[in-house]
Amino acid sequence: MSQSIKTNTLKEVTDQNIRNGYLIIIVLMSAAILTASLFAYFGFINGQQQLYIVSAVLMATVLIDIWLFALMRSGRFVFAMMLVITLFLINVTIVPFFIQDLGAIIAVTSIVVTIAITGLAMPSSYSLSGIAVGVTAGLIIFLIDLSLPDNRLNVPQLEQYVPIIVIFITIPFGVIVIREFRKFSLRIKVAFSILVTGSIIVAALLGFGIGRVASILDNLSQKFETSVAENTILQINRVVQTEAGKADILFSKTVSDVLGIAAYRAQLETQQKIFIEGAYWNASEKILRLPNGQYGNSPADPSSIFIPNIYVVNEALLADLNTTIYLDFYATSFLKSHPEVVSIYYISDLGYTTYYPNINLARNIPANFDVKNQSFFSIATPQNNPEKLPRWTDPYQDPAGTGLIVTLSVPVYTKTGEFKGVIGADIQLTQISKNISNIKLGSTGFAFLVDKNGTILAMPPQGYALFGMQPEEIPLNETPKQSIIAKGTDELQAITQKIISGETSLDIIQINNVNNYIGYAPLQTPGYRLAIIAPSSELNIGLITSRDELQKEIDASFQGAITILVFLFIGSLLISLWVGQVITKPLVNLTKTVEDVAAGNLSARANVEAQDETGLLAASINIMTERLNDTLSGLEERVAERTQELENANEKNTRRANQFEAIARVAQTIRSTQALEALLPLITVAISENFDFYHVGIFLLDTRREYAVLVAANSEGGKKMLGRNHRLLIGDGIVGYATNSGQPRVALNVGLDSAYFNNPDLPDTLSEIALPLRIGSETFGALDVQSNQLNAFAEEDINILLTLADQVSVAIQNARSYQQTREALEQAEAASIQLSGQQWKQFLTRQNVQGFSFDGVDTIQLNQSDKQRPHSLSIPLTLRGTKIGTIKLNAANPDRIWTNDEIAMVQAAAERTSFALENARLLQEAQKRAAKERTIGEISAKIGSTSNLENILQTAIQELGNTLPGTDIAIQFSTNQETE
Repeated sequence: MSQSIKTNTLKEVTDQNIRNGYLIIIVLMSAAILTASLFAYFGFINGQQQLYIVSAVLMATVLIDIWLFALMRSGRFVFAMMLVITLFLINVTIVPFFIQDLGAIIAVTSIVVTIAITGLAMPSSYSLSGIAVGVTAGLIIFLIDLSLPDNRLNVPQLEQYVPIIVIFITIPFGVIVIREFRKFSLRIKVAFSILVTGSIIVAALLGFGIGRVASILDNLSQKFETSVAENTILQINRVVQTEAGKADILFSKTVSDVLGIAAYRAQLETQQKIFIEGAYWNASEKILRLPNGQYGNSPADPSSIFIPNIYVVNEALLADLNTTIYLDFYATSFLKSHPEVVSIYYISDLGYTTYYPNINLARNIPANFDVKNQSFFSIATPQNNPEKLPRWTDPYQDPAGTGLIVTLSVPVYTKTGEFKGVIGADIQLTQISKNISNIKLGSTGFAFLVDKNGTILAMPPQGYALFGMQPEEIPLNETPKQSIIAKGTDELQAITQKIISGETSLDIIQINNVNNYIGYAPLQTPGYRLAIIAPSSELNIGLITSRDELQKEIDASFQGAITILVFLFIGSLLISLWVGQVITKPLVNLTKTVEDVAAGNLSARANVEAQDETGLLAASINIMTERLNDTLSGLEERVAERTQELENANEKNTRRANQFEAIARVAQTIRSTQALEALLPLITVAISENFDFYHVGIFLLDTRREYAVLVAANSEGGKKMLGRNHRLLIGDGIVGYATNSGQPRVALNVGLDSAYFNNPDLPDTLSEIALPLRIGSETFGALDVQSNQLNAFAEEDINILLTLADQVSVAIQNARSYQQTREALEQAEAASIQLSGQQWKQFLTRQNVQGFSFDGVDTIQLNQSDKQRPHSLSIPLTLRGTKIGTIKLNAANPDRIWTNDEIAMVQAAAERTSFALENARLLQEAQKRAAKERTIGEISAKIGSTSNLENILQTAIQELGNTLPGTDIAIQFSTNQETE
């Protein structure tokens, strides 16, 4: 019993079901591999190991699907497709247990895929079962997702990719449905159309409602986010400008006080006459000459004095030093009020330095160290600073070990405008760096400071990581080299250019996929740039919280809408099936009646159950059946007539194909030879054998174009005619007509044709056709074909023979051309051989050389008697068939036998010697001709250069005499009556 059921099931499975089944498994396997890869990837990057379980189950399903291919090939196709549905439902049911917010789309997908598999890849008897299983499974999956708690995994990336996977699955199913739609039953078509139409309408309405709500919420959210973002931007700008202002105030205060010290030093110049007495401090007594020639002072003094050994200590320098020493009263208090200033000093234009605090400067630097060559002095000199403004050096590492410093240099001028020196203040950037490192926005924000060239002055480790750099080790007295220019991403480099250009602004930049605010502003006094970076998420905590709450409300609304959509989809499916059943039941009954009629039961009649279109269709089917009965009786006769017509047409096509094949064989025969005398008989025999004609002859016109001469024939009578040189006058008979008019002449019954020539050698001729042989418009012969049957030439036969005649014409013309070309070539070769022989005979006559001999040591010229010396091998020297000499070889051993290789080598040498001699002869003659032409040209030129008759004659005689020495030359004039 089970075997019978299995056999019946297999009979219901069509080839299309099997192809669809294979395609469905391939699509599901591909989707499973893609989904498993996504789950594993997101599990890895998100650290969610539960996703590995789902990925492993999907990959196990792929392996089982491979086994299902073997199961399908063994004949258990329906069972294999049931396993495909089961595995698919198991896979999609597992997902909601681990991941939330995917239940609705998975439920709808499970319904669609289950119904598609049972409808496309299984017998139609499984369709209702598939619908029931799909709807039930979809409801279960959706209810599971709703009932499980919210502590499951939330993978936003999957929410983006799962619809793509669903589309990847549904597109092939949709293509199959469209391709198979015409094969579906009417009930399925009606149900499917209602379901699709209803689903589109519901989805459109639901989508519009959700879209409007989402649009309103997005609008409100956007306004709120805009407000929060604007407040954040104001806060960041305020912080940046405040911190930049603080740092700028520090530098501005320092600049103001140093300017005060410079003014104080200039003011001291007005009282120099009092100060030079040394009442407070006398330089001539206080300064000390050190071992290396430099001058310094006591470490107990408030300041350090340093005079390099390259400068001369004179009265002017000592007087100026006694004036400068009064900076003691100002500089010490300045250092106390400015802890960021490491030192302050005065560098005189006379070459000495007064340095605060006292660090025993003269004993700690080289004796010949010229401070005036340093940048902190030179940048403030009149040459480099004609505006007399304060100047800043580039930051550098303090040799005293206090860290990174920058020097403020202020020039000192007297009231009369005389440049006296420079007040310098070394400002330690360490404290400023600490202040900048304390600037924070959010928990991970940071700030950094660069100069106008982008050189880093202060930057925390996060900043170095941002620009992809490591902190720099700066040697003593060296400036920093690291710059933020051309570092980091393209987006960061664009912002870097704004920072360096001195702009005050705020930008948003992405760092490690996180949006960050970056605000920046310049410090006006030293020209530095301050920048502050902070993650936007840390500054927008309130915004993020509000956004999350709003998103939860949107998700809840969306979940409710999806629930409605799922139940509406299921309801629409069931209603569409019921409506389809009601509409198609009368049509199913009509279909059964039509099938009975188609099976031969012409007594079957349809029941008219309604007055609608189905009732009208049933009545029409009954009328059609009655008429079919009446028509069937005469159908066999019409079929027989049509069959006979087809057989006749087939016979005609077969004959035509045989004729084309015969033409091909004749053409092959024509190509087999190019000799005209051999070609023409072959053509007649080939045409006769392939077309089964009684006689075939070829006529060619004579040179006077008066007669058509028979040159080839296949029949015995034709051969007799050839023997007596049969010819026909042009214009007489069928052949004469064709050769004269250039048109074919057909006699289907030669007894009725007036042009027919009754030939006793061909007594069986009943039909004849003569076809002109021509090239272009010139007729040069005729192809005569005769048959022993009446009406042997139909219209298509004439066309075939015309084509054949054209081929014969071309073949004859080609053979003639080939023969003419060969004759011309042979004549040219004979003429060349004759000319070459004459030229060599003349050449050898002029030469006084009999030949040359080589005895193994020397080459000697032969005389007449040497030509007859004995030899054992003689090879002629030939050139184009003309013998021009001989190579003779004589072995020391008279019994020596020359080998074939030796003879071949001598022959090859003889051949090359002949060509070399010919080339030498031709070169010699060409040189002689050139010399002759050159001499004639010279004589003509000299004669042409004179215009006097006597000079012309003298020049001609002299030049001929020079050219032909030993010759008497005379020029005589004669009249017409005189002779030489």
